[in-house]
Amino acid sequence: MIRALCGKGPELALVAAAFTVLAATAAVWLAWDRRPPEWDHANHLERAVVCARDMARGDARAILERSSFYPPLVPCAAGLAYRLWPSDVAAAHAVLLAFLGLGMAAAYALGRQVAGGAEGVVAALVFGSAPFTIFSSLRFQLDLPLASMVALAVAILLRTEAFERRSWSLAFGVVLGLGMLTKPPFAAYVLPVLALVLARVRTRRALVTALLAGLLGGVLALPWYGPRLLGMAPQVAARSFRQAAESGHPEPLTATALTFYPRWFVPQFGLVATLLFVVGAAVAAARRQWLMLVGALTPLAVVTMIQNKNLRYALPLLPFVAVLAGVGFGALRGRPRALALVALVAGAALQLSATAFAVPAIPTLPGLGVPLLLGSPPTRDDWRHRDILALLAKDSRGDAATVSVVPNDNFFSVSNFRYYGVRQGLPLRWARGWDGEPVGVDYMILKTGAQGPVWTAERPRRIAERLAADPSLVRVYPVIGEWTLPDGSTATLRARRLGPGVAAAPARLARAAEHAVRRRLAEVARDVEGLEVRIVHGDSIRRGRLERIEIVAGAATVGELWRRNAALLRVHDLRIVFEDVLVNPWSLETTGRLDPLDARQVRLQQATIRAADFVQFLRDLKDFRQASVELLDGALAFVFRQPGPDVSGRVRILPSAERPFEVGFEGVRLGGVPVPGIVLDWVVRGYDPTLRLASRLPVPVEIGRVMIARDAIRISPSR
Repeated sequence: MIRALCGKGPELALVAAAFTVLAATAAVWLAWDRRPPEWDHANHLERAVVCARDMARGDARAILERSSFYPPLVPCAAGLAYRLWPSDVAAAHAVLLAFLGLGMAAAYALGRQVAGGAEGVVAALVFGSAPFTIFSSLRFQLDLPLASMVALAVAILLRTEAFERRSWSLAFGVVLGLGMLTKPPFAAYVLPVLALVLARVRTRRALVTALLAGLLGGVLALPWYGPRLLGMAPQVAARSFRQAAESGHPEPLTATALTFYPRWFVPQFGLVATLLFVVGAAVAAARRQWLMLVGALTPLAVVTMIQNKNLRYALPLLPFVAVLAGVGFGALRGRPRALALVALVAGAALQLSATAFAVPAIPTLPGLGVPLLLGSPPTRDDWRHRDILALLAKDSRGDAATVSVVPNDNFFSVSNFRYYGVRQGLPLRWARGWDGEPVGVDYMILKTGAQGPVWTAERPRRIAERLAADPSLVRVYPVIGEWTLPDGSTATLRARRLGPGVAAAPARLARAAEHAVRRRLAEVARDVEGLEVRIVHGDSIRRGRLERIEIVAGAATVGELWRRNAALLRVHDLRIVFEDVLVNPWSLETTGRLDPLDARQVRLQQATIRAADFVQFLRDLKDFRQASVELLDGALAFVFRQPGPDVSGRVRILPSAERPFEVGFEGVRLGGVPVPGIVLDWVVRGYDPTLRLASRLPVPVEIGRVMIARDAIRISPSR
């Protein structure tokens, strides 16, 4: 099998030589560059470190449960290398370069099968030297491994000869499973070619073999995809459209959206490769060789119709583009062929030099408004993460603490801070910029100047304005560190400090706190009946510490009233207790305003929610608009309507030590078919709100005993 993939020695030597140059250049770049990993790059590196620790403990379940959207193959391969290699960055990029080599070898094998040996060498060179391949080989993300797995899968698929060859077919099944464990979009790039190959199946033996290959791939992918099966489609839809709209991407059918990938074709794949691809596509169409054309154009149409646009999403098209470029090269004869070879090699060298080191300067393509190549020269700039983390570790004395990273700049965001913190083993919880009040925030990291993409800059702007206008908040969070950053901005680290507190009498502060609680309730409650506010305090109230705040109401309509079209819930017999509360003593003394900072625990001791009010509340929640819920004695009966089979069953509310409550599912049916207990968690995992709720709460929340009856849900103090 390996010899069949590798082909002839001289051709393979040329491919290996090209890969060696690319890998050596990447190694030089990585040895020189000191920039922090950006956003997803940092997230994947963090996961590699965490996966290395999971493997050291032998915790396979943690490996499978770590991420809701990104499979574990690539990060855990880097984690395995990290266990053998002391540098996580070097280990991660070694894995990335291994995938680059795999992709070039597979592109060669695929081109050789489709057209010939020379064409295969051209395909491998186009794959490895494409500007966006070089760009991606310098960043630990999943798209280059995905492109390589697509190339490998299609190369092996053609070797199956329409599934007549069982050994190659089973190998395809293994790669199918591994490809899905690389990244979920793998299926979108392989399925069009697979469909054409399946259409050629003529014998029962081949059909059985194809089914065995599919079963083998499913068995490999199922442990990770099983628990996420029903939740994956909504996540893909949200990333493709809703989040894209929030980020300012144009509507899918606009001219800007439809021309995005064609405009960036040359910067992504290279000028010479693009010209050869056009020739090869015409030749393949004339010869009615549809496999590579369908493999390239069908996924291109899919990613074009998705509102979220990013060159990463088109990179897995590269194996088909590279092979068609090889076909175009093979169609040339004589002097044009020699000129094309010289242009291809020179273009590869230029793309490598300009992308990795911005030498020579990169011009803009006339009429398209995009650069000819994607320059990414290394930089030695120090964004001071090490210094900030060192001060955090010193100031917190190794204790657990919550750090809010306010900016979302690519080199200065919660993603790269969290990655560095995890790598150093610091017991810190990382959060984005806070909304409303900095509840539970021990430290804040801020910067002046650029705050990141425009669609995320509003929150940092609000926080900066709040700090500029609120001296009481500044007094609670003084600056303990300040650094100049490479972009000319200033980074600051603020720590929560209460010191000796204020001089006002405790009784006066308690009265002010009671009045302030009543005023602030208007932010979350209206139509309140029989309101009582009780505050228990000692002399420590001068330092902002209240022993207890108890809120009692006969009835109230509660919800996030500051949000537009917020879901509201009518509650009766309400009692909420806040234990060991920390508030800003200076704002309480000077303005009579209650600014919460922290609490040891919040307990919902008592409440009654009538059936009609509860059902109406769920109808107003975005995630429950396709659901119907009915109160039964001791349980909630639910039906979730969705594309495909509906999910129905019953839910019981159970006490929990780690989250406000747990939900117990029973009698679950998928499309009317009972779900066996062994896969029950896979089906209901995406419908359990407590999994997300616990991670988002800034302070621990406890709910009393929940009793469900047909007329109401009642919460009582005993659990």
